[in-house]
Amino acid sequence: MKIGGRILVIDDNPEARELLKTILSEKGYQVLEAGDGEQALEVMSKSLIHMAIVDLDMPKMNGIEFSKHAKAARPDLPIIMVTAYSQFYVPADILASGIDAFLQKPLDLGRLLKAIEQL
Repeated sequence: MKIGGRILVIDDNPEARELLKTILSEKGYQVLEAGDGEQALEVMSKSLIHMAIVDLDMPKMNGIEFSKHAKAARPDLPIIMVTAYSQFYVPADILASGIDAFLQKPLDLGRLLKAIEQL
């Protein structure tokens, strides 16, 4: 993705969202935020986003559910899923949600930035 693109960061942890927002903003990306999948879909209905970085484990609507809804609306939307709790989910379900990259928390910022650049 090109510098200046709009990234939607979806995580129920406000500190994690703020950290990603700070880092990505410093790299030249525009960052929007949502605290769960439902809020994220609302943001998507109001703003054109170029990529989503979504936490897997969230209340109301987890990252898998969000990704399925987002890809149904925008099949071309790149989605990076992140989690510290992948062992609680079936890998096939994660991959079937249409994600483009999957990263473990704590995030390796170099790997995250490389994934963003490649998608």
